[in-house]
Amino acid sequence: MVKERTIYYSYLWYNADRKIDLKKLPGFSEIASQVIEAQTTMLNYDRLYTLWQAVLSIPSPNLPLVEIGTYRGGSAKFILETLKQNRYENQFYVFDTFEGHAVVDESIDGEHQIGTFEDTSYEKVKAYLTSPNVSIYKGDFLKTAEHIENITNFGMVHIDVDVYPATKFCLEFFAGRTIPGSVIIVDDYGFITCKGAKKATDEFVRSNPNFKLFHLVTGQALVLKIS
Repeated sequence: MVKERTIYYSYLWYNADRKIDLKKLPGFSEIASQVIEAQTTMLNYDRLYTLWQAVLSIPSPNLPLVEIGTYRGGSAKFILETLKQNRYENQFYVFDTFEGHAVVDESIDGEHQIGTFEDTSYEKVKAYLTSPNVSIYKGDFLKTAEHIENITNFGMVHIDVDVYPATKFCLEFFAGRTIPGSVIIVDDYGFITCKGAKKATDEFVRSNPNFKLFHLVTGQALVLKIS
């Protein structure tokens, strides 16, 4: 058992001492440390670094960005501070129920229940993300998506909703509301505790050949729109 676990983890740790230390990366490390120490996100340096690269790679600095599933606002705060650091003034839309999962598919989202991740507050997150460029919406995205249905040029989308129904809806909603070169980051794609997120993403990519999927070793999926 010990040998099997050693082999299992070896590809993650291989040459770890020769890799760049993200905690010392100028620009990124200061912002990441801020939200991690504030305990407002469940993302660590590795997944935050994916978001950092995605923000800096948007096709145009004027395109709107969106995050669905912000929980305590840490990842949104990280994105916002990255934008500020680079003097971008993109409109940034943030969505969450602020009451946990609104709907789950019990056949695949077994480890998640209605109300999971409810230990947050719309009022606290709104105060935490105070900025003229940020709009925050409370409620089930399947219903609140109407607030941005007329926007068709998102430069980056961050989906962190864990479960099948919401992930499926988000991907289908943004398929025609992103431009070539933009990226959709699906958090928890590679986590065995979020099988619904993976199933929804795999189905979406199979049905939409103008998107390419990259499964990152961080556990995230990078879904790139190519045409």
